[in-house]
Amino acid sequence: MSQAEANPRRLLPLIVTVTGMGVLAFAIIAPALPDLADELGVSRGSIGLVQGAVAIPGIFLAAYIGYLADRFGRRRVIRASLLVFGIFGLASFFARSYWLLVGARMLQGLGTSGLLSLGVVLIGDLFTGIERRRAMGINMAALTMTTTLAPIAGGFIAEGGAFRPFLVYVVAFPVFLMARRLPDPEAGSPPSPPFRHLREAMQLLKREGKRSDFLGVLPMSLLTLGIFLGLGLTVLPLFLESEFGLGVSQRGLIAAVLSGSSSFASAFSGRVGSRVKPRQVLTTAFIFMVVGFTVIGLAPSLWVLPLGLVVLGLATGSIFPLLQDYSASVGPAHYRGMLVGTWVSANRVGQFAGPAGGTAVADSIGDRRAYFAGAVAMGVIAATWMPLRRLGRRISQRGAR
Repeated sequence: MSQAEANPRRLLPLIVTVTGMGVLAFAIIAPALPDLADELGVSRGSIGLVQGAVAIPGIFLAAYIGYLADRFGRRRVIRASLLVFGIFGLASFFARSYWLLVGARMLQGLGTSGLLSLGVVLIGDLFTGIERRRAMGINMAALTMTTTLAPIAGGFIAEGGAFRPFLVYVVAFPVFLMARRLPDPEAGSPPSPPFRHLREAMQLLKREGKRSDFLGVLPMSLLTLGIFLGLGLTVLPLFLESEFGLGVSQRGLIAAVLSGSSSFASAFSGRVGSRVKPRQVLTTAFIFMVVGFTVIGLAPSLWVLPLGLVVLGLATGSIFPLLQDYSASVGPAHYRGMLVGTWVSANRVGQFAGPAGGTAVADSIGDRRAYFAGAVAMGVIAATWMPLRRLGRRISQRGAR
């Protein structure tokens, strides 16, 4: 199916379903992490690696997977990613030793890298302007809704055994069959070899005055996502068990508050983005993350905790549709897979370091202090990202002279 023959609005639910598979890699097992640590006989500071291992391949391969999508087409690479994701996700159910499970999760991450990035690439192919921003918001809202429902489902499934949530990954196989309907962009000249293709993309962005902004988005996205996943998704179930004594299904329900508010913000991000400048959205959202982490760290009772989760969710639900839209629109379709893949590679660093580092920090200084540390880190980002952006632009302009 060519891009011209595709109906973008009818295909959007399928695109969202594909990217939703990637979200399941993190969300479905989050409530079971304390129980997995007990089953595997490892410390709670170590169990974050099981969550973060799925992101490791994307650190090195997401950009290359984007290149493959530019060269061989989006549909073919997405379907291969679904097969890898499903096979090794299901294999995790049978991996009853710590390092075997970490290995299976790393191999599953090969598929995850394609699913999370190429859905964004397809939206960039099929939509333009404000419609693209709205589609990104719908995509992110659906993904955060998945992270709302998946911890609930994962919590209840894990009541029957800590490894049972891994069985959910079997849903990748019917999605693989449905993915035959996905389009590819109109055929153009084949891309250069990978490194030359990336270099050409960077040269194009430099000529258009966009390179410094694109390169600045990478560390900003990495840090924000890493802090959020480390504290908001990985440390949270451990904090709920140790501080409030909640069981696995209860932890899933509380975690859903965070994802639900993020989904709400994502659903309206397109409308907000048409009225508010992106830099204002980002700065406000960073401040909201500071407030959210602080409230969680100070929460004297379980009834106060959801307030911090809601504020944190509103922030992240505003940030990531904006970053997705930027990465998919900063360059032409010929380079879109590579550029989005490069952005996703940066995110994978955060997705790995966040869960692994978050549990290690919380294990070292305590859960509440870890949330205060997250608030400080986000405060630094909120205060410095605009000055650093201006500095980067000045350096880039001097280099172009």
